[in-house]
Amino acid sequence: MTNQQKLTISDIAKLANVSIATVSRYLNGQLNQMSEATAQKIKKIITETDYIRNSAAVQLAKKRSNLVAVVASNIDEYFSSEYFKGIVSILSAFGYIGVLLDSDSNLKTEKAHLESVCNQNFAGVILQPLTTDSAVIRKFLNHNMPIVLIDREIADLEMSSVTTNNFEIAKYAMAQLSPDSFSSVTVITEPVKKLSTRVARVAGIKTVFDQVNVIEKHSEHFDVNQLATTVDLNNPKNLLVVLKERLLIQLLTHPSFLTQAHQTQNITGFIDTAMPRYLAPNFKFIQQSPYLMGASAAEILIKHLSSANNDYQQNIQNIIVPSHYK
Repeated sequence: MTNQQKLTISDIAKLANVSIATVSRYLNGQLNQMSEATAQKIKKIITETDYIRNSAAVQLAKKRSNLVAVVASNIDEYFSSEYFKGIVSILSAFGYIGVLLDSDSNLKTEKAHLESVCNQNFAGVILQPLTTDSAVIRKFLNHNMPIVLIDREIADLEMSSVTTNNFEIAKYAMAQLSPDSFSSVTVITEPVKKLSTRVARVAGIKTVFDQVNVIEKHSEHFDVNQLATTVDLNNPKNLLVVLKERLLIQLLTHPSFLTQAHQTQNITGFIDTAMPRYLAPNFKFIQQSPYLMGASAAEILIKHLSSANNDYQQNIQNIIVPSHYK
């Protein structure tokens, strides 16, 4: 056959003088079901003919694609881009492709994405949800589609998840900052609502400091100069705790902080990259591991997809990837 792109699995079977089932097992990595000689013969023929597997046909036969939906709350955040890299590193090793969908911090957009995922031929989904409504997520269970939550937990919902030690690390970091050294504490965060991540962080801070002022701002609407009208940014007695790196960088690049970066620390927060450390090398921050969290979420999903009986709810995993104050 001169047109190599038209080769089928049946053609490969004839050339190797084996059954179609044997070639199928080889393509699916089931080498333990054939002799080494047979496997080498099939491999040689595939290499010589430049055989390209028809992925669309395979997906149709399996009634499942090799696509995994990754629904991020906002891809503008460093956290999202980092965990997506971790997810892709694992998925690609197993022949899956991660498709990134951005909710853009909008519940309606997230709902539209989730409905689309349910209606399309995705193998599974990794979700960083904005919603706290378990009913919105529960429909995936009805479709028997494997799902793993990342950076979030949703009450009344038994589902695999990967989170960090938000409460514990926030409490620990506050204790290390010598509470007696500050007269006021201000937490700067995106709207807390009922999102488990932010609720746990604020709770951890409040276990150390009795009086905590929580200022909720969207990243794209955050104005440091406006904040300065309510908080004395130059006062070393005022502790600022920022729960998102984008907000933290905006503060650290403000003139009032650039001139104090080597003085007594009165600002800290959660970070995902090394950027805040470059801006304030003598300060300590709560370092998250979004890449590892993403890789862990993908590993859980792969296990669900590999489940013999497809009942992934029998193998729910909840992993905590710890953050560190350093």
